[in-house]
Amino acid sequence: MRALIIGASGQVGGALASLCVRRKIEVYGTSRKGQGFLNLDLGVPSSITAAFDKARPDLVLLCSAMTHVDNCERDPELARRINAEGPALAAEECRKGGAKLVYFSTEYVFDGAAGPYSEEDAPAPVSVYGRTKLEGERAVLALKGGLALRTTVVYSYNPASKNFVMQLISSRRSGARLRVPYDQYSNPTYAPDLAAAALDLAEKGASGVYNVVGPDWLSRWEFALKACAAFGFEPDFLDRVPTSELGQAAARPLKAGLKTDKLEAALGRRLPPVDGSLRKIAVLLKQYE
Repeated sequence: MRALIIGASGQVGGALASLCVRRKIEVYGTSRKGQGFLNLDLGVPSSITAAFDKARPDLVLLCSAMTHVDNCERDPELARRINAEGPALAAEECRKGGAKLVYFSTEYVFDGAAGPYSEEDAPAPVSVYGRTKLEGERAVLALKGGLALRTTVVYSYNPASKNFVMQLISSRRSGARLRVPYDQYSNPTYAPDLAAAALDLAEKGASGVYNVVGPDWLSRWEFALKACAAFGFEPDFLDRVPTSELGQAAARPLKAGLKTDKLEAALGRRLPPVDGSLRKIAVLLKQYE
């Protein structure tokens, strides 16, 4: 099998690439900036065609996106090109080449009024990011065999990433304070576990929508305290605040999160709980201090 990872330089893409190598899957990775990868910018149609022509994939894992929620709100046209039109073009390339497409979506397709949500709940995004990701999701699902994985609060030990755990670690090391909302609820998801579930679902021929998140439904504040406990940090650099005090351009789904009964039925397992993943990161922290 030959896999094309769109966004291989990112947190999820890197986890997918490592796992593909371990599973002896031939991998082509893309990055918007090149940097040793195939060049692919979801906002530039010609780069999508060129990358597919080079890789000729059997499996496409599309984890690249414009993920900065507030920047999407400020530039909705760019967000639509990258998060909706780009995936639609990738889906067309998969149709022409007969490749399976796995698209990484988000809990932000929901409004956060009554989570956690199942795959059958009706989407109702409250931000440009959520709306454009939902458009991309629908373009992928229009492809025969298309698979959309909704996830959220993805974290890992990845110094190049700005995931929440790395923001917490960076703030602690620099002595900066970190404002953490107590009223945003969701399911933190460890990137290597997300990658493993994605490949397992693809290998089983799964299609449609699957929620792929960790089993712990936590507020961002509760997650921060768990991380501090695992890393041996005193949480005195954290400020507990409501989302309304963060001054963010885009609305956030507050009571969000995703149910994973469908995932468990398909794979016979849930993703591991957050405590074990944080302990793994704690070991890496000690190694690289």
